Amino acid sequence: MVPGALRPFAPSRTREGLGGLVVTRSPNEERALAPVVGFEPDPRPLPETARPGGAAHDPIARAVSRRIDAFLEAEDRPELRASWHHAVNFTQHELRRLESVDLSAHAFVLLSRQTHPLLRALILRVEQQDVPVVYVPHSPLTRFQVDLPVSRAALRGAAERDWIAAHADADPSRIDVVGNPATSISDAPAPVLTGRGVLAVSPDPEPELRRMIGLLVDAGLDDVVLAPHPRSDEAMLRRILPGGWTLHRGGHTVELLREGPRWLIQRSSGVAWESAQLGIPTADVRLDDEIPAYPLLEDERAFPALRTPDDVRAFTAGAASADRAALRTVAEQWCATDGEAAADRIRAVLDGAAPAVRIVDAWAPGGVLHRQSPVGRI
Repeated sequence: MVPGALRPFAPSRTREGLGGLVVTRSPNEERALAPVVGFEPDPRPLPETARPGGAAHDPIARAVSRRIDAFLEAEDRPELRASWHHAVNFTQHELRRLESVDLSAHAFVLLSRQTHPLLRALILRVEQQDVPVVYVPHSPLTRFQVDLPVSRAALRGAAERDWIAAHADADPSRIDVVGNPATSISDAPAPVLTGRGVLAVSPDPEPELRRMIGLLVDAGLDDVVLAPHPRSDEAMLRRILPGGWTLHRGGHTVELLREGPRWLIQRSSGVAWESAQLGIPTADVRLDDEIPAYPLLEDERAFPALRTPDDVRAFTAGAASADRAALRTVAEQWCATDGEAAADRIRAVLDGAAPAVRIVDAWAPGGVLHRQSPVGRI
């Protein structure tokens, strides 16, 4: 079996809409953009007039690979070599492929992720054709989304814009606050909390999922609904599901939350905002004292950190008396609008898309992510 890190990168999904090109790479990205453009992108790559040969023999790819080898040897991380070379070769192949793609007729390119190597290649080629790139995130703000190599960013809430402006020296006037088009819960009444507790998981490796589940089992929780991510391996989840637990199979986790579970436990997941917006007591698992990927979750008064079985017992025992109104207030700081109102705001941003000049490239030399990461030494 080929390791996931070495499998070919799937082509991005594309479709024209509203005068621009819509590009996605995952179901959650399609969920974020479909309400804006009125359809889901097609599973087909961009048209091209020529197809290049193998990127592994490209002189630029070879030069980058040599720098990677030197860096990984200095860091004593040889296990990363194959996957990093893989990413370099596919990125260079995409850059070569896109040389033959004419995007100049599009009013904009609309993305819901800015971190994938193939999308970074696309951004570069789009900029070279002076087409603006508009970014609508598919999740709440993460630390990696401080990077905005796009012409315009349509973020979910004022707290997201303030966080990026403070941490990346980005111009807040280039960042619009639009809400979340993928849900329609901001105006929904808070549900009555009578349902079973929920553990919402990300598509993490099996050992990490076993540790999360074990933390709850060790706390004595034997009646929990396990809510998978759209990219979760459900066969694996069924295999490790404890007795008495149930695997949710009814669609998006937000629909389960509308039913009013007594609490939700997750580990650095975007579903935390949806849960908090509905006033459902929400906690964050911290394995090995990690820092959450979402700045939203740093507020431990709103999102208690669970590190031990005692933490889990204290959270679940106190959930019934949690201040649900205060939790919703915190959620609204990070996203106060959703549904069609958010989609309308994004369409207005698309109508006035700025020239193809990046807001802030945090991975450029001197950028905040470049300074903080040892990768900046490559």
